[in-house]
Amino acid sequence: MLNWKKFVSMGLMLGLLQCASASAAEPVVEAVKPEVKTVIVDTFTDKVIDVKEMVASLDGYDALFFGEYHDQDILHEIEYEVFESLYAKYGDRLVLSMEMFEADNQDVLDEYLDGEISEDNFLANSRPWPRYKADYRKLVEFAKAHDLPVVAANIPRFMAHYVAVDGNTDKVGYDYKKYLPRETTAPEGAYKDKFFGHMSRGEASQEMQLRMDRMFAAQCIKDDKMAESIFDFLQDEPKSFIYHVNGCFHSDSHLGTVERLQQRAPGLKIAVITSKDLPADGKYLAVYDDHKKIGEYIVYFTRVDKKAN
Repeated sequence: MLNWKKFVSMGLMLGLLQCASASAAEPVVEAVKPEVKTVIVDTFTDKVIDVKEMVASLDGYDALFFGEYHDQDILHEIEYEVFESLYAKYGDRLVLSMEMFEADNQDVLDEYLDGEISEDNFLANSRPWPRYKADYRKLVEFAKAHDLPVVAANIPRFMAHYVAVDGNTDKVGYDYKKYLPRETTAPEGAYKDKFFGHMSRGEASQEMQLRMDRMFAAQCIKDDKMAESIFDFLQDEPKSFIYHVNGCFHSDSHLGTVERLQQRAPGLKIAVITSKDLPADGKYLAVYDDHKKIGEYIVYFTRVDKKAN
């Protein structure tokens, strides 16, 4: 059984979830050497590509979502490499959007990017994630060095906590209500089915159902806020190219935040990178067909068990 108190108090701090048809053409590589740590596959061509080739294939897209596992260093390295390549392609049109910063800290984030406050001041007042310096600092520093905007996309975490525990945001004070998404729903459908499948572990009691409904609503309010943050930025800067980084549950299969953004901006063309475990023998083809529809690009990676380090 899930330890719900621990999940509510700790899980919402870093996001409710991380990312946990036959191919038309034969992939270039059927197996990779065991020492290879990542393989990137373009699911349109079924071919193995590198980061530069992936970015080069983005013509016609308006946004790229990178769905990560938050605790995997190799994925953060690739995120940064993608960011560099996107800058080479889009220049000052590029905008970084992050699940890891919350909307009420947008002003202090902007002050830091503009050089008005020190990094210590910024970190003391922006509720950075525990591994910010190791995992996300390089992204922010690159944006700062190249004068690129960074969107603090997420809802303040205590608001999602209220939804998860109480089922509503009645406790949100007047000064913070402006950070709530203008619209949020927790509808039936593929996203809810996926969420319940990941979280319920087969339990189906009435109490569990209530908890799950509230946790799903908390997940959705995050998705709606991140989608709205991106949408609002694009209303002011419509020629921007958005690079959004989040846990892959928020973007896999174009559900979650991607789906909510698409509802607000139907004409926006969004590509998704998803992260999946590379089998120990390197034979990703054994699982590829199950993953192909999850995103435009799949990053197969060798997982590192942080508990073992």
